[in-house]
Amino acid sequence: MSGILILIPSFILLALAESKTFLWIGLVLFSIASSIVVNVINSFASKYGLESEKGTILGTFRSLQALARGIGPLIASFAYWSIGEKPTYVFGSLLLLCPFVILIDVKQRLKRMRVMPTILVSEVKDD
Repeated sequence: MSGILILIPSFILLALAESKTFLWIGLVLFSIASSIVVNVINSFASKYGLESEKGTILGTFRSLQALARGIGPLIASFAYWSIGEKPTYVFGSLLLLCPFVILIDVKQRLKRMRVMPTILVSEVKDD
């Protein structure tokens, strides 16, 4: 979560940078946050599914990441040249609130799942 929270101000700093100092601060924050986020998301995705499904899940996830790395710059460059750099970066930082909200929801669901009792098939009795 800290990586996503660092990405939001880094985008805003990049949008509003009027000096080299603010630009460099934004770039450093962006590089730190992106290195955190990518590794955490990959490890988070590896927690899902059965052991026999891990390859399919991670392969699909990596394919979607590659697709996003291809389409994302196209959309961002179109926005950059259409509406300018400041609105593009500010809009991008606002879009980063979506995964933050989703992550909070997933954490709450996982907490509820841990509280719920597990029923084993062997414990169920046929009457």
